[in-house]
Amino acid sequence: MTVEALSARTGVSVRNIRAYQTAGLMPPPRLQGRLGLYDVEHQGKLELIRDLRQQGFRLEAIKGMLEKTPEGAWSEYSLISELFSTTFFTVEAPKRKAIKEMAAHWHTTATPEQKERLARNGLYRPIGDDEFEMLSPALERIGIQLADLGVPLDTVLDLQDSLIKHTRAIAKSYVEELFLTMAQALAEAHREAKKQGTVVDPKVVESMKGLFERLRPLAIGSVSAAFPVVLQQEFDRSIQKQLKGR
Repeated sequence: MTVEALSARTGVSVRNIRAYQTAGLMPPPRLQGRLGLYDVEHQGKLELIRDLRQQGFRLEAIKGMLEKTPEGAWSEYSLISELFSTTFFTVEAPKRKAIKEMAAHWHTTATPEQKERLARNGLYRPIGDDEFEMLSPALERIGIQLADLGVPLDTVLDLQDSLIKHTRAIAKSYVEELFLTMAQALAEAHREAKKQGTVVDPKVVESMKGLFERLRPLAIGSVSAAFPVVLQQEFDRSIQKQLKGR
C-alpha cells in the first residue's frame, strides 16, 4: 500500500510515518520505481508504535522495545489489533475536562503535585497545560460524590491510586493467564497460514473474537462481584483490630 493508504488504515499522519522511519523505528518502504510501498509488516509495527505513543511512551523507549521484539511479529500484532482495538475492554467514551473544573468540586485549585498524580496514574491523559482526558468518567463522578461528602481531594487521589494499583494487578492476571493465551493461539494460526501462503480462516477469527466478547463482561463483573464481600471482611477485621488495641 502507499504511504497515504497506510496512514488511512492506521490513523497515523504521513508526516509521523516518515518521522518514525527517520528515527529508525520503522524500515523503509519497498520501492517500485519511485513509489514507496508498505505491507502488513509495516502496518503492524506502525500500529504498535501508535498504541505505545498513546500510552505516553517516548520514541527512545519505543525504539528500545522494538529492538527486543522478534522481526515478523508485526503482522500478527496487526491482526490482533484489528480485532481488539484499544477500546475493546472499555465501557464508556473518554471525556475531556479542565483541571480547574475538576478541582472546583473541592472548592480549591489543583496543586502541581496533584496534577502530576493525575498524569501518572493512567486514568487521566494530559491535554495541554490545564486539561485532561478522563478515560473513566464514571470514576470521576464517584470522586465528585466523595467531594460532596467532605472527603478531601488528596484522600480521593490516595484511594484512586490504590484502586488503580490493585485493579491493574488483577487485570494483569487476566491478561497473562487467559486473554494472552488465546491471542497467542490466534497468532500461531496466523503464522501457520502465512507459511502456507494463505490467510487465517475467517471462522477461526470470528470464533476467537466471540470468546473474547463473552469473557470481557465476566472479567469485569468478577471484580464488582468479589469486592463487596472483601470490603465487608476488611471492615470487620479492622474494627476487631481497633477494639483489641483499646
